[in-house]
Amino acid sequence: MRSLVVLFIVAVVVAGLYYAWPRFEGESPVVTAPERIALGAAGAEVEIGFADAGTGLRSVSAVLRVGAPASADTAANPSADTPDQAAGEAGGDAAKEIPLHAQTWSGSTLDGPLIAVHEEVARVALDPRAMGLPEGASTLVLRARDWSWSGLGDGNTTEVVVPVVVDTRPPRLSIETGLTYVRRGGAAVVRYRVDADAERSGVRVGEAWFPGFAESTDGRVAVFAIPVDAAPDPRIEVVAIDAVGNESTARFDARLQERTIPEITIPLFDGFLERVAVPLGQAAGLSESTPLATFQRVNSELRARNEATIADAIGAPTAPQWDGVFEQMRNSKVTSEFAEIRHYVVGGERVSRARHYGFDLASTAHAPITASNGGTVIFAGDNGIYGTLVMIDHGLGVTTLYGHLSSLAVAVGDRVEKGQTLGRSGATGLAGGDHLHFAVLVGRTYVDPVEWWDAKWLEEHVTERLR
Repeated sequence: MRSLVVLFIVAVVVAGLYYAWPRFEGESPVVTAPERIALGAAGAEVEIGFADAGTGLRSVSAVLRVGAPASADTAANPSADTPDQAAGEAGGDAAKEIPLHAQTWSGSTLDGPLIAVHEEVARVALDPRAMGLPEGASTLVLRARDWSWSGLGDGNTTEVVVPVVVDTRPPRLSIETGLTYVRRGGAAVVRYRVDADAERSGVRVGEAWFPGFAESTDGRVAVFAIPVDAAPDPRIEVVAIDAVGNESTARFDARLQERTIPEITIPLFDGFLERVAVPLGQAAGLSESTPLATFQRVNSELRARNEATIADAIGAPTAPQWDGVFEQMRNSKVTSEFAEIRHYVVGGERVSRARHYGFDLASTAHAPITASNGGTVIFAGDNGIYGTLVMIDHGLGVTTLYGHLSSLAVAVGDRVEKGQTLGRSGATGLAGGDHLHFAVLVGRTYVDPVEWWDAKWLEEHVTERLR
C-alpha cells in the first residue's frame, strides 16, 4: 500500500513538472526593428516585429521618447504592460513620451494565455510635424513580455532601443543660370549649387528626371530636355533631395518654344509583313494568326520592351567626353525626321501607330557607321525592332544611338573617338531597307539630333554654359 502511495506521489510530481517546466522557459521574446531611423519632413512608416516561440506574447508596446536618447537605466520599466504605465513608473514627464502601439493578451499568471499568440507585427507612422517632434535625436523604445513563470511570474522581457534622428530641413539650393530657351523635343543646360548633404539633385520636367553632375562639392550642372510629348507648359524646376527625403525646388526662367509635330502615313505591304514583322514576332514570342496581327504586337509590345532595354543601359551622368559638334552620318540623305507620328495603314485603314524618335539616314548599302562624337560604348548587340544596335555615352547624360546595323566593330566598354567606325549600316530589326536610325537622348528622353549637329546651337546652349 505504501509503495502505491509513493508511486502516486511520484506520478503527481512528474506530471506537475511535465506541466510546469515549460512555463519556466527562459527564452526572451524577440523584437525586430530598424537599427536606426532617420526621419525627414515626410515621415515614415516603421514595421516592428514581436515574437515569442515559447509561452507566447503577453504584452508589447512601442513608445517614442522625445528628446535625448534613452538608455536602459532611464527607459520606463520594461515589465510594464502599457505605455502609460511605463511612463508613470519611469517617474518622468509623460508628455515627453508618445505611445505608438500597445497590445496586451488575456490570460492569467497561473494558467497562461487564453489563446497563445506567438507573433505580432506593428506598423507605426512617424510624422515629425504632426507629432511635434523637435529636430535632432529622439528614441523609439520597444518592449515585449511573455507568459513565462521566470522572474517570479513576471515573465521574460525584451527591450530594444532604436535611435531616431529628425531632420526636416530641406537642402539649400540656388540657381546660377539665367534666361534659358528650350524647344519642345530639345535640350538645355542649367547650373546650380546645393548643400553637401543633398543626396541627389537634378532637373524635373513634368514626370521626366534629369540628374545633375557634380563638378565640385556644391556645384552641379544638368543637361535637361523637354520631352516631345510633355504636357503644354510643363513645370520645369531644379530639385535637391537629401538622404531622408527632404526636398527643395527652385524655378528658373526657362522659356519653352513649341514645334510642329509632323504626321505621316506608311502603307504596309504583305512582303514587308512576311519578311520583317513575322520573324521579329516569332523571335520575341509575339506571333499571331496573321502577319498583320503579328506586326501590331511587334510595333507596340516589342517596341516597349526595346525602349526599356535602351533606358536600362543608360547610367548616371559622367564627365563630358565629347569634343565639339556632333557629326551626321557622312554623305547621307534624310529619309525620316525626329518626332514624326507614323500611322501605319492597310487598304487605307489605320492599323497601328508609333512615334519616330530619331532620324533615318540613308547612304550606300553597308555604309560605314561612325561615332558622332567621343564617348564610351554602353550597348552593342541586338535589340528587337532596332536590330543590331550601338549606344554611346558621351557624358552629362547625353547618349547617341545607332540602329539597324548589319555588323559591329565595337563592344560594350570600348572608348571611341569621333569618326571611329562602329559597324556598317543594314536592315536589321523593323527596317524596310538599308539605313541608319540615329537618335540622341538626354537622360532617358529623346531629343532632336539637329541641335547637336548644329555648331552654333551647341556653343550657345551647351558649351558656353559648361565653361
